[in-house]
Amino acid sequence: MADSPVPLTEDYEKDRQRHVRAFARRLDSAVDQLTWPDAARLALRDERLRALLRTAKERSPWHANRLRHIDPEQITGDDLTEIPTMTKADLMENWDSIVTDPRLTLDLATAHLRRIEESGPAYLLDHYHLVETSGTSGTRAVFAWDFPGWLEVRLADIRSFAWLTRHRGWAKENRWAYLMTSLPTRMSRAGRVTFEPPETYIELPVSLPLAETVERLNAFRPTFLLAYPSLLHQLAQAADAGDLHIAPDALGVAGEPLRPAVAAAIEASFDAPLIDYYASSESGTMAHTHPGVEGLYLVEENAVLEPVDAAYRPVPAGVRSDRVLLTNVINQLLPLIRYELDDEITLLDEPDPGPWTGRRMAGPDAGRGRLGHASFGYPGGVEIPVYTFRMALVDHEQEIAEYQVRQTPDGADIDVRAANATAPDTPDLEALRRTVTELLRRPGLDEPRVTVRRVDHFPLSEHGKFKRFVPLAAGTAGTDEAATEAAGRDEAAQDAAGTGETAADAAGTGETAADAAGTGEAAPC
Repeated sequence: MADSPVPLTEDYEKDRQRHVRAFARRLDSAVDQLTWPDAARLALRDERLRALLRTAKERSPWHANRLRHIDPEQITGDDLTEIPTMTKADLMENWDSIVTDPRLTLDLATAHLRRIEESGPAYLLDHYHLVETSGTSGTRAVFAWDFPGWLEVRLADIRSFAWLTRHRGWAKENRWAYLMTSLPTRMSRAGRVTFEPPETYIELPVSLPLAETVERLNAFRPTFLLAYPSLLHQLAQAADAGDLHIAPDALGVAGEPLRPAVAAAIEASFDAPLIDYYASSESGTMAHTHPGVEGLYLVEENAVLEPVDAAYRPVPAGVRSDRVLLTNVINQLLPLIRYELDDEITLLDEPDPGPWTGRRMAGPDAGRGRLGHASFGYPGGVEIPVYTFRMALVDHEQEIAEYQVRQTPDGADIDVRAANATAPDTPDLEALRRTVTELLRRPGLDEPRVTVRRVDHFPLSEHGKFKRFVPLAAGTAGTDEAATEAAGRDEAAQDAAGTGETAADAAGTGETAADAAGTGEAAPC
């Protein structure tokens, strides 16, 4: 990785030009990598893997112990089973001894993230970018990226669109619209702020009313639109209804499972190809689709993905995994080596149809999504995307260690575990309940009933997995039987979770959130 930073001016707009220039130099070669022979791609992967292992052994005390029996010069990405796995809990508990720059600590990283929220983007220690996520597990994690790794992430993000632009003769002057998170400490937003001129894109909060989103898109006329699948599907319906008048060259989705019927409807509505991204804050884009080709092409030169079963045994192509072990080979600052992702994927076992090369993984119907369900269905055809709940929790995420959302016939029950167990007033459960209630009203759910409570812990499945979003059983939404079933699940969950504390209980009233608000009913809005 030859690109190296130069001294900073402490003006981010000027400082980021180092990355912008490096990106411009590298983009054409990154696009070419999409059609490399498999042997060349895997050779680059293994070269990066060995460099990562050498650095981890030499500069990371935590990894030095785990890798003491590993000879980096003899290893390939084809077999990493001699290396122990690591988890998000391992990362956060041992962060300071995992990172390979001794100047960088979790406390320093966290303080830097808070400064970004207050003052805008900035490099840390001249070279580094910091991002954080609660992920689909709901547990906070902090990731530090070195200069070359941050560049490789953006190249992987853009290269599929750049290849299509090159081969389909699209306009070079692009206008990008992002309907994803706008949080400055999130990977997707931090990346575009580094590499893209601010005048070339707009960011629209996913919490905006649909009519306002449509109005702003009509005014901006994007050539590329990236959104959550469930939101993009709503925009496709707006286009079909004659409300949305845009003609993008291409569309992108990420963050949720993309169902084939939804993908087909979106492409038909906009008459534009759709690119599906499989990405994470841990590694950036790990796979993406080529329009018209089944499955997602793995970005194997950037990451080793090992599909494994519940006992951590490798699973062959064609078999759905229970989880994935990720080794990020492009970031030597915070080595993630056989890092557990709670994803279920299936590698395809069939010839590559081209025009790109490399292995592919199946789409979500064969198992991919971390969320399990992209939306909750309610009576009257109302669909509530699960990102609605994530957005409501954003303002409280520093106070929430974990959370779970369980759909009810006319709303949702939300459990949260506080980041600070000794602070009884955080998070503000009643404020959170009001926020969720309002967000559920916007898509058309009349009189949503929402409860929020604080718990000590969450039950796990028999395989040790935790389900973040729990839908009602199919066909039960809005029925009396569903309400009875939901109440039974809620009672059982209270027993398992420990405290069963509602928003009002946390305030010491002994009432439900609704009772505390003066309604005299149990759990309404």
